[in-house]
Formats: sequence, C-alpha cells, structure tokens
Amino acid sequence: MVLYLYVAVFLTRIGFGSITILFPLYLQAPSYIIGVILALYPMSEAGSALPIGRLADRFSRKRLHIIGMIMITILTAAIGFTRNLLNVSILHALMGISAATAAVTSLTLLGDATKLTNRGKSMGGFDLANLGGYGLGFGVGGLLVNVFADRLSYAFWATAGVFLFAGIMAAKFLVEPVRVWELKQPKIRQRRIGSKIRPIIPVWIAQTIILGMYFLLPKAFRDSNLALTREILIFLGVLGGLFALGAIVFGHISDKVGRTRIMIVGAFGELGFLIVFGWSFPGFVRYELFLWPMFFLASAVAPAILAYVGDISGKAKRGSANALYSIILSIGLAIGNIIGGFVADLGIQWIFYAGAGILFPSILVTSTLLRRR
Repeated sequence: MVLYLYVAVFLTRIGFGSITILFPLYLQAPSYIIGVILALYPMSEAGSALPIGRLADRFSRKRLHIIGMIMITILTAAIGFTRNLLNVSILHALMGISAATAAVTSLTLLGDATKLTNRGKSMGGFDLANLGGYGLGFGVGGLLVNVFADRLSYAFWATAGVFLFAGIMAAKFLVEPVRVWELKQPKIRQRRIGSKIRPIIPVWIAQTIILGMYFLLPKAFRDSNLALTREILIFLGVLGGLFALGAIVFGHISDKVGRTRIMIVGAFGELGFLIVFGWSFPGFVRYELFLWPMFFLASAVAPAILAYVGDISGKAKRGSANALYSIILSIGLAIGNIIGGFVADLGIQWIFYAGAGILFPSILVTSTLLRRR
C-alpha cells in the first residue's frame, strides 16, 4: 500500500505539472488572466485542505482518497471540452480541492501505515515522489504540447487517463490501517498538537517559499544567457541524484536520532548551498565539492518535517495535521513565485540570496522555539 501511495502522488503531480505547461497555450487570453486562473488551484487547495483533513478524521480515508481521484479525473477531462474562461476557472479551482483531497489522504494513510521506527524513511519516499512528479510533469506537458499541437484538448484527456489509472490502483490496493470509527471511542486520547507543531512552521514555510522561487530558475537561466555545457549538465544531474538519495537516507536517519535535529541540520545545509551558489554564480561548477554535500543535506528538511507531523498528531488528528502540508505548500509556492518574479530581474544569484535571507531567520526562530518546549 505504501508503494501505491508513492505511485499515486507521483502520477497526480505529473498531471498537475503537465497542466501547468498546457494552460498558457490552451487558453486564448492575456498572460495576466492565465496567471489568475492558474493561481485559483493553489488558493482553493490551501482553503479546502483543513476541512478535508477534518473529514479524513471522521470519514473513511480510503473512500475520501478515491473520491478525490475521481474528481481529478472528471475535472481534467472536462477542461478538454471547453475554452470558456469562466468554465475553465471554475474547473481549475475545483481541481485544487481535489488535489487537497488526494494529498491530505495520501499523507494520512502513509502516517497510519508506518511507525516511529520507519516513518521518516517512508516520508522521504513521499517527498521524492511528490517533487519528482512535478518535475517530470513539466517535461510531459512539453511533450504533449508537441504531440497534440493542433488539438490540445487531447492532451487534457491523456492527462485525465493518468489520473484514472491512479484512481483504479487506489480502489485495488488501498486498505484502511486505521478504522475511523475506532477513533471515536472514549479510550482514544485526543492530542493537542498546536504547541508541538508551531516551532517547525518557520522553517517549513521558508522551505516552500524557496521551492516556489526555484520555479523561476528555468527562465532566469535562459535570461542569463548561460550556456548549458557538459559540466553544468553533469553538475545538475548529480544534484538531482543526491537530493533523491538524501530524501531516503535522512528520512531513515531521522527515525534513529530524531526529527527536529535532522531538520535543523538539513536547513543549515540548504542555507550554505544558497549562499555559496549565489556567491559563485556563474562559476558555480568550480565549487561542486562544496555545493553537492550541502544540497545533499538540504534534502533532509522535508521528510523530517512530514514524519514529525505524523508522529505528534496521533491517529485521531492525523488528517487535520496533515492538512497543513497542502496549506503551507500552496501558500509558500505562491509567495515564492511572487518574490522570485521580482528578484529574478536583478540576476539569477538574487534568487539564492533572497532564499538565504528568508531561511536564516526562520532557522533561528525554529531553533529558539524548539529549545523552549
């Protein structure tokens, strides 16, 4: 079942990454209108995540997940039948709700199916599937644009087929590790998680803001006229491999030595990477032996945070706690896109300097709050 959850989130994020590429070409509208329509998805995902999380604690996790996958499939296919801006806006906003349903229930089920001794490693796999799906989705979207250049509706229907496949797998492979009706018994203690989750929020939201700024990197690299040499491609390929490896390795280490320690270590690694990369650009390849280890450490942040949330929430409130994942991710990406859009005009290195300026105070605040617990 854990393997299915990886596949489900991977396929889902491929679909949404692909749609991000398709929308600007599919809609006959000015760029600012398309931007507003695209923003409806993360806004509705953030707004609906908490109610969905609470529903996951009161309703079947599996059924809610399947409902989310059915919604994603229908809504994506429906967009292929219309280019009316109002219709597409409504459909895309509803897709944000369906995305929150799939993401929150996936994390909740993963938390239910794992234990303190292996949750970090499992969350590392989830984070890898999530970000990897987005990255591959951008490539798939570009491929669909070329294959269905004259009939982009087909591209949306092909994407809907991906979602349908994931939904069928959900119906076949998902089980309920925790029966929701059991959580309503008087013997189940309701945990208070607010004071425990508050300390990690500064680093968590800083991480998602930086991720949002990274979305501007392809354009910033192109505007910088930096030639993609063989050395640069190797450098970027090693970065990707180290991040994938680190998500699993540090998730596993957090199972042994503690979530917050690994999270802080990873945050300092990311801080070092941001500063050194920004300072060394465009000759960053010469500092690869410093940049690679720091980026490897940076991969520890997300799995440690997700595992920590699963640890402190307990079975009864796991859905509500994991709703924060969609909320913080959506808000952080939106803020990061805005900040990245402004600082990218100053030069690509300023994306990294801005990220460091956001991350450093967040580490100080989180460290202080953790010591006061």
